[in-house]
Amino acid sequence: MSETARYRSITRKYCLRADGEPGCGVDLASGGDPCCTWAWQVELPHEQYMYYNSNCPVRGPIQLRADAFAHRASEPESLDWVYSSHLIEDRPRDQWPAIFAFWATMLKPGGHLILLVPERTRWEAALRRGQSPNCSHAGPEPAVGDMSIAAIAAGLEIVEERLTNLDENDYTILGVFRRPQ
Repeated sequence: MSETARYRSITRKYCLRADGEPGCGVDLASGGDPCCTWAWQVELPHEQYMYYNSNCPVRGPIQLRADAFAHRASEPESLDWVYSSHLIEDRPRDQWPAIFAFWATMLKPGGHLILLVPERTRWEAALRRGQSPNCSHAGPEPAVGDMSIAAIAAGLEIVEERLTNLDENDYTILGVFRRPQ
């Protein structure tokens, strides 16, 4: 099961509009396995994609290959949500507020920025258990609350930031932030 598939049940509600219908959104660096079937997928450039996913073949169609940190995946204020799983930790923490702000420009007022990142102590434990290291992490991995600091600096509201706790080996933090109305 892919990492994204593990988290669909806790992130899906943020990919829906208030009326329960699918919202318009983008999954940044989905690896061909988007957070929901209606996601528009923006994948890393091919040379980066092969590095990050050397053990995983492409699992589905990719609509665009681009730098998720610099390429605007939509018109400003046009998306209900922007989703990214295990990508932001590849950039130094001092860049996070600018990246969050950049991604937030794509959101409609009230839209959600949905992020998953590895939690510092749980990631270290996973490495000790044999998890393959990820040399693209800018490190150190965050703790609960670190994304909220960047989100507030970017002008976003905190919806939730917590450990996902899917099982004892789960090392992921879920952060959901909203663009103010």
